[in-house]
Amino acid sequence: MLFRMAKRPDELIGISVKEIVRAARVDPSTARRWKRGAVPVPAGKMLAILGDLGYFDPDWSGWVIRRGVLISPEGWEAKPGHILAMRFHTAQVQAYRLENKALRSELERLNGTAPWLDEQPLPDQWDEVAKSQAFLNKI
Repeated sequence: MLFRMAKRPDELIGISVKEIVRAARVDPSTARRWKRGAVPVPAGKMLAILGDLGYFDPDWSGWVIRRGVLISPEGWEAKPGHILAMRFHTAQVQAYRLENKALRSELERLNGTAPWLDEQPLPDQWDEVAKSQAFLNKI
């Protein structure tokens, strides 16, 4: 009887046996057999090992989950707490935008009524401004 080895899976290159055991929840001897290509890796277990969400939905292709962290194709990482806080951050940004809009409106109002917010004098006008300030201080 001739024993034929399965093809060594390229996807497992760079993934440790310990990580395969953790992700696929298998015995270390099984993980070693998969790594060396002695037996084929079941498709469901390969999904668990690679963590690529593109297998579940094409819109998530390239996104992976490793060690409880969601990783984008660009390498941005988000832990579960970050994902849960997204609604809070969105509300916080909206509040800052509203505050910024109110402050800009107030600044525009003040620009029209506050002479000290006018354009600053040029260097050749400094002496005149200093004299007028001195005069105003005497009053």
